[in-house]
Amino acid sequence: MCRVTDDEDRFTPIAPVHSKFHLGLRQGFQKIVPGSLAKIGAPEWLPVIEAWWRRYDGLEVYVGPLIDHRVMGSQKLRDLIATGEPVTAERLAAELVGMRHTHYTARRFHESEFSWNPMQESFECFAEGERQEDRLEIVGARQVEVQELSQPNPSREVLEMWLLSQLVRAQVAQV
Repeated sequence: MCRVTDDEDRFTPIAPVHSKFHLGLRQGFQKIVPGSLAKIGAPEWLPVIEAWWRRYDGLEVYVGPLIDHRVMGSQKLRDLIATGEPVTAERLAAELVGMRHTHYTARRFHESEFSWNPMQESFECFAEGERQEDRLEIVGARQVEVQELSQPNPSREVLEMWLLSQLVRAQVAQV
């Protein structure tokens, strides 16, 4: 989020505003994830989805509740339950990767290139800040600019392979 200053055509970063409504929405949706995964016969996905979402944590501060990966991901699980169809690992990975939050990249304001890659570092680490427990904000973060892309970043194939490989690791760890 930026504004143009009166004296020049440069952007000045503005920190996003914390929303108690967004936080409550996020916390409520998070409570349904374990049960939703059990209903689609995929409880082993819980640590995988949590690790996946941690890579994007902090992005929701900049893009808002309608693109919040945890809120929308929880809803996606509910939608899959409602279809009544079997959910394979490949289908779940494809559904998660197809969500809008995967279509973002970011740059720090002192950098010229958009360089954030969620497979290399979490958004929170990229922004170099820390999340507060009960607030949707990144304290001490550098100012970043997010940009929506027309396709997932990195590619759909890379993201799906990451999810499926993490699922295999989680399954092996349970044995």
